[in-house]
Amino acid sequence: IKSQSFCKMKSSIITVAAFLFLSFAAHACEGFSTPNSFSSARSANVGVASSVSSTQLGLFGGLFGNKKEEENTDPSIPKRVFEIPCTQIKLGGLRFCLGLYLIGQQGTPVKGSWKANQASEGVLDMYYMDNTAMFSVVLTENSVSIDRYGLTPSIQYQLQESLLLHTLLDEIQALALEGEEVDEENRLLVFSNPEEAVSDARKYLAARPLEAGDV
Repeated sequence: IKSQSFCKMKSSIITVAAFLFLSFAAHACEGFSTPNSFSSARSANVGVASSVSSTQLGLFGGLFGNKKEEENTDPSIPKRVFEIPCTQIKLGGLRFCLGLYLIGQQGTPVKGSWKANQASEGVLDMYYMDNTAMFSVVLTENSVSIDRYGLTPSIQYQLQESLLLHTLLDEIQALALEGEEVDEENRLLVFSNPEEAVSDARKYLAARPLEAGDV
């Protein structure tokens, strides 16, 4: 008798447990996203992977900026941030110098903020740690350009991108103009408009924060 009672009680417990499990599973499916669906949505929206070069633009977002640009969701079309026309560029030397500079900026403002990658002979990529956007330094024989990829760049990304691009412009300006003893033909790049090339590019960036000692 005790054995039969125990079996009935055990059967009842299993039935109740099964009912509770099925009820919880049903509510969970209604109210929560599974990791796979969340990852898929995030990938479709963000589209930036640190291991992917700019030649695989299908993973990146489209334009962002003014209202008309926000309507463009073509993932293969970047936003041109700025372009500096040049009369001369030594591609190999300039790519090497700017590549080293960007590698040195990977820990700005904190370690792991950026990841530098040479996508091709004339393209240097910089990926931001929040994976909302990235930018490419595009070098040709007559220009230095910055292209941005990402459908929804975060406010933090936009701030850090602007700060980094201001310092990159400092580096480009130094390579083009500093050192009076360097002949023009020996420089890594020569601006088409030396007096306004860098200042014109800065107009497309957020205002640079004042540093200590600035007036």
